[in-house]
Formats: sequence, structure tokens, C-alpha cells
Amino acid sequence: MKNLIIWIRSILFFIAFYVWSLFVVVFFLWILILPKKMVVHSAEVWAKGNRILLRVFAGIRIDVKGKENLPKKNGYIVASKHQSAMETVLFHAFLPNTIYVMKKSLFFLPLAGWYFFLSGCIAVDRKKGTSSLRNMFIKAKNRLSKGFNIIIFPEGTRTAPGAPTKYNPGLAMIYEAVNVPVIPTALNTGYFWPKNSVKRYPGTVTIEFLPAIEPGLEKRQFMKTLQDRIESAIVVPDNFLAK
Repeated sequence: MKNLIIWIRSILFFIAFYVWSLFVVVFFLWILILPKKMVVHSAEVWAKGNRILLRVFAGIRIDVKGKENLPKKNGYIVASKHQSAMETVLFHAFLPNTIYVMKKSLFFLPLAGWYFFLSGCIAVDRKKGTSSLRNMFIKAKNRLSKGFNIIIFPEGTRTAPGAPTKYNPGLAMIYEAVNVPVIPTALNTGYFWPKNSVKRYPGTVTIEFLPAIEPGLEKRQFMKTLQDRIESAIVVPDNFLAK
């Protein structure tokens, strides 16, 4: 019976999420002619709505910790654990003036790709190697200098809870190039919104912004510090401990 309820709630969330997303994309089309920060504001509306939908339909609450560790001045990098699609649809709800570093292929999504491009998100083309990284450095410096914050997933792809992980060194090169604080971010979204699954499991997600890593560390030391802080701060939800 419990499993059936989870399936029903998950399907209802799935429907509500896509209806809400389509509404926001169409309703805010007019905003695409405005400056980048206004386009980002439309993403903030979308993300706040997603947070409500998760609570109402899927029974998922979001506990955000460590907001005091976020710099008061914009122009910093959030380096986040990546377990689920949930963080990509939620971060705008509590990180204003923020854009993503994302796969270039996402820029070709119907309608949504326009928002990614016109909000100033930074595309990564893995096939182009170092030339893509160089382009990313230039755009990251530009966005940070204009008061945007940048979200990057150093793992590069979603990693299931407890699975072995590898942090890509590209972030260390950005860290060295842009000279701004990096905020390690731990989360446990993968327990509630698993990769390649329609099911959404109820409970309380923990997202924690950890103390900033200030500029100046050597690249290897930076990567070790980043990974150690994030991985040691991930919380296994109480309702999953017995599984």
C-alpha cells in the first residue's frame, strides 16, 4: 500500500511539474528581451514553485543549512554534490542571481534552451577539451564580474548515493583563474529523486552550504579540500538508514 501511494504521488508530481514548467516557460517569454538578471529572476519563480510542488505532491521537504556561509557580496562559485536532477530545479529558489555551468546539449532544448542561453548560463562542450575550458574561464570571469554567482557540479554528472565518485580538475583551473570564494555544497537529493526513476520518495532533503574555500590554495590542495568537505558532510536521511 505504501509503495502504491508513493507511485501515485510521484505521478501527480510528475504531471504538476511539467504543467508548471510549461506555464512558466510560456508566461515569461516576454522577459527574454530583457537583461540577463531579469531572465534569471524567472528561473527563481520557477524554482520556488518546484519547491512547493515537491512538498505538496511528493511529500519532500527541503532543509537548507549553512546560508550564513554564503558571501554577502555576489560573485562567488557554488561547487555542489550532484546526486539528482532535484538540485538543478531547486537551487534558484535560495540562490539569487545565479547561473549554471552545464552541458552544451541542454542549450538545444526547445524553449528552455533560450532561457539557459539568455540568462547567461555557461556551456561546456566536452568534445572540444581545452578550448572549451578556455572559453568557460572567459565567460566565468565575465559573469562573476557582473555580480552573478555560478553553480558548478565538479563530478560532471549525477552520482548515486554511496557510489564511488571522481571530482573533475576543471573546477580547480577555474578557481585559480577567477580568484573568488568557492562554496562547497553537500546534499542527499539522490535518496528522494533517484536517477532515471519516476518515483519520488517522501522525507526531508538536506542541502548544506559549507564554509567557503578562499582563493589562494594550490590546485591539488583545493580539490582535496573540496571533496573532503563535501563527502564528509553528506547526511543519510533517517528513513533510509535501515534500508
